[in-house]
Amino acid sequence: MTRTRPGGTLNRRHFLAAASAALLPTPALAQAGASDVDVVIIGGGAAGIAAARRVAEAKRSYVLLEAGPRLGGRARTESAFGLKVDLGAGGFAGGDGTLGASALAAGQPLVPLPSGRRLFAEGREVRESAYDAFTATLGAARRDMLAAIEGGKDVAAAQALASAPPPAKGTPGSDGPWAATVAQFLGPLSCGRTLAALSALDLARRDARPDDTTSPFGVGALMEALGAWVNVQRDAPVTLITNGGRFHSVSVRGQRTPIRARAVVLAVPAPVLAAGAIRFNPVLPTRLVTALRAIPAGYLEQVAFRLAGNPLGLQPNETVLVKANAGAPALLRGRVHGGELHVLTFSDAAARAIAEKGAEAALPLAQAWLRANFPGAETAVSEVVASRWGQDPLIRGALSPALPGQGAQRRIFTDTVQNRIFLAGDYVPETGWGTLAGAWVSGEAAAGRALRLFGDGPA
Repeated sequence: MTRTRPGGTLNRRHFLAAASAALLPTPALAQAGASDVDVVIIGGGAAGIAAARRVAEAKRSYVLLEAGPRLGGRARTESAFGLKVDLGAGGFAGGDGTLGASALAAGQPLVPLPSGRRLFAEGREVRESAYDAFTATLGAARRDMLAAIEGGKDVAAAQALASAPPPAKGTPGSDGPWAATVAQFLGPLSCGRTLAALSALDLARRDARPDDTTSPFGVGALMEALGAWVNVQRDAPVTLITNGGRFHSVSVRGQRTPIRARAVVLAVPAPVLAAGAIRFNPVLPTRLVTALRAIPAGYLEQVAFRLAGNPLGLQPNETVLVKANAGAPALLRGRVHGGELHVLTFSDAAARAIAEKGAEAALPLAQAWLRANFPGAETAVSEVVASRWGQDPLIRGALSPALPGQGAQRRIFTDTVQNRIFLAGDYVPETGWGTLAGAWVSGEAAAGRALRLFGDGPA
C-alpha cells in the first residue's frame, strides 16, 4: 500500500510520493515437526522471510512458522481478470535497506515505479500553480507538526495543525484551498486514520522513502519467491510461547511436540499480538502490551478493476491524488504495468465497509469515486476484486500508526523480550514504520540480534 511521509517534496508537474509461479524456485529444506532449533521465526511476512534468510546465511538451525497457507503477509498477489493483481503492497523503496538487493541477488526482476504523483481536480490535472500551492500547504503542515512536538510533546496531528499560528499574508499555509487534501494525504490515505486519531510525534518522525520499485510479476509473488527456499512450515499457527530459561518452547496447533529454540524472532503483526492471538507464559511485559495497544491498525483496502482504452490519459503505473471533495478519499494507481488494470486504495470508513462486505461494498465505492472525479469512466467498471485485510485474523488491518499522545511508545519494540524474543515487522522502526522495506530491514536486524546470542561463528 501506498505510504507517505509528511512534508515530501514536489516537482512542479509531479510531486513525489511521501505517501508468477513459474519463476518461484522449488522449496528446499522444508521439514515438519522440528523439535530443537537455534531460532524459531514466527510469521511469514517480509520481516519473517528476511529473518529466516539471515539465520540461514549464518548456518544456524531454524524454522519459519507461518499460520496461513502462503508467505508474504500484506504483500499478496492474486489472479483476477486474467491478470496478476497486488492486493496489498504494490511496491517498495528499492534503495531503502536490502530488500531490493536481496531480490536482485536472487535473480528476481525489478522495474522502477514513476517517482511522481499527478494531482487532479474536477476531472483534469491541475495547473502548475496548484502544484505549488499543494507543496506549500504540505510543507506548512509538516512545520506545524514539528513545532507542536518540540520538547517531546505529543498531541493529535489535527490539533497540531489547528493550533498553529496563521501563515503570513499572501503565504499559502495549512488553512488554504488544499488544506483538506493535505489532511487526507497525510492521514487517511497514508495511515488509514484521520489526523484527529494520529500522533503528531509519530507522524512527524516518520521518514519513509517513496515506493519506487516493484516486481513485474507482483510484489506478493516476489515475497513468496524470496521465501521459497527457506525452511518453512505453513498452516502452522503458534498458540503458546513458554519461557524455559535457556530455551523457549513454541507450541503449534496440531503438533504434539513443542519446538524448543534458543531464540525467537516474533514477526507477527502488532494488532495480532495486541489481540492476544498468541499466548505467552509468563505473560508479555505490561509496558510492551501497552505499547502494542497504542498503535492500533489503520484501515486501508484496495479495489482492483479493469478500465479499457485509458480514458483517464495516464502513463503506466502513475498514481493520482484528487482534490478533496464530498466523496470517499482514495489514491488511484492507474494502468498497472502499462495494461488495463487500475487499483484504488480506500481508507478509514470506506475501507472498513470493504473489509466487512468485500466486493459488494467495493464496487459501488469504486464507481462513485470514478463518477465524482472522472465522469463517464464509472460505466466501464462492472466487476472488482478487493482486499479484506481488516477481516483477516492473521493480519487485522493495515499499517499501525500511534494514537495521539502515544508516539514515544514505538521505541519499546526494539527491546529484547524475556531475554530471547526479538520483535520484527513494519511497526518496529521508529522512522521507517509502515513500509515493506522497513519490515524487511527489521527482520534482518532482529535475526542479527538473535544470532549474537550464539557468538559470531556458525553452529
